[in-house]
Amino acid sequence: MDQQKLDRAIGRRLKTLRTQAGMTLNELATRSGVSRAMIGRVERAQSSATAALLNKLCAALDVTLSDVVALAEKPPERLMRLGDQPHWRDPDTGYRRRHASPPDAASGIEIIVVDLPAGARVSYSPWGRNAFTQQLLMLEGAVCVYIDAKTVRLREGDCLDFDVMRAVTFENETKQDARYVIITRRGTSYGKM
Repeated sequence: MDQQKLDRAIGRRLKTLRTQAGMTLNELATRSGVSRAMIGRVERAQSSATAALLNKLCAALDVTLSDVVALAEKPPERLMRLGDQPHWRDPDTGYRRRHASPPDAASGIEIIVVDLPAGARVSYSPWGRNAFTQQLLMLEGAVCVYIDAKTVRLREGDCLDFDVMRAVTFENETKQDARYVIITRRGTSYGKM
């Protein structure tokens, strides 16, 4: 899917999620900290949303980024072929995300493959409600994960379990791209890192 089509699909999906939640643009702006004008531009596909902006909107809507990027509006599937897996690229950092697992998988598990370019840094605000846990499995390269004041450096093969109740930043301090898998299970409790 080209970027314009993806921007339109993301905008439609955000608008659908907002209206299903019974929120006006003003209410979503207040809950997310994103301006009403910016939300409107994203919903109309007049602006490509960044990872940070989508994170704020998803937290305010109580949905995951996968709910928006995967655009899951069809019945659950058991198989997700590589060619059918939705891709998304953050226009600010070049961070790339591929939703590998079938949408609404019966297991409740989401598997996301992330490519973090050399020198890129992606930050996420803490979630206020409906928190979930994640695991990060490094496939190639290295990343630093900052969870509040704690820094964890990960290399190939390392696996980190963490939640989204605190601010989380992923940074590739190296000169080579990094690839990792994020595994999320919905409805899990969270704990201390």
